Amino acid sequence: MRTLSQAALPAALSLAVLAGCAGDREPTAEQAARADYARISGNANVILFGDAIGYRAGSAVSERVRSACREAKCSLGFGRTFSTASFGVGDVELEILPGRNGVRLVVERGSSETAEVTVFGGWMDHGFFASQANLFTDGTNPNHGSTVSYAYALGHSTGENPALPGGSAEWRGLVVGRDASVASSLESVVEGEAVIAVRMEASGMRADVAFSELANAHTGTAYDDMAWTGMAVTAGGFAREAAADDTIRGRFLGPDREEVGGVFERAGIAGAFGGRRRQ
Repeated sequence: MRTLSQAALPAALSLAVLAGCAGDREPTAEQAARADYARISGNANVILFGDAIGYRAGSAVSERVRSACREAKCSLGFGRTFSTASFGVGDVELEILPGRNGVRLVVERGSSETAEVTVFGGWMDHGFFASQANLFTDGTNPNHGSTVSYAYALGHSTGENPALPGGSAEWRGLVVGRDASVASSLESVVEGEAVIAVRMEASGMRADVAFSELANAHTGTAYDDMAWTGMAVTAGGFAREAAADDTIRGRFLGPDREEVGGVFERAGIAGAFGGRRRQ
């Protein structure tokens, strides 16, 4: 299978940009968000990255560039490596949206010499996650008119499993992704509810992840619920890969593992999720 030129993929963008608060004035919501992301990115020691999914202009067939991650570093294919320090943008537009379950939500829109970029993401106190789409606009680029999307989550992990004083716990948040069937459009965002439940069994700690109320953020089109059950929790994380297009990976974040973030792909939807522990 051919793959989109990795050299043409813009640097991984995130919402980790510094805020400029003048004097003693109360920061705006946008300035506060930028400051939050800068702090989170600066403290991050782990990153999860989904495969890059590309659609060439005029083609309905997707092309995949596989990702691989190890703690604070990831690669796309064999030609591109980056780390948590790679996440940063310059002058971009932020639109703060209503979140859910204590997870804040934002849309970022920006551009470079080669692409228009749209990022749909959420953030907590110790991590953020996002689904990104790049539309190639450079007429001299062989990928002109093509779209590539990928999802990522990063934050600070202690590498330890969460404590379960009562034998179980639950994290609630949201999920953002992109529908591959309309991935050639930047209006392909899917949003929904995310629940991560962890319990202790005789065989060890297990995690269940469930996504519900999934719908296209622009058209309202509904999607079937998704669930992964019985995943082993080790070293502060969980994962399952049934196939290249059926995967999930997550890590618990924060000093008390009070947050969780991860990436997934299933049923033509690829994205990221995050949540906070319920009290």
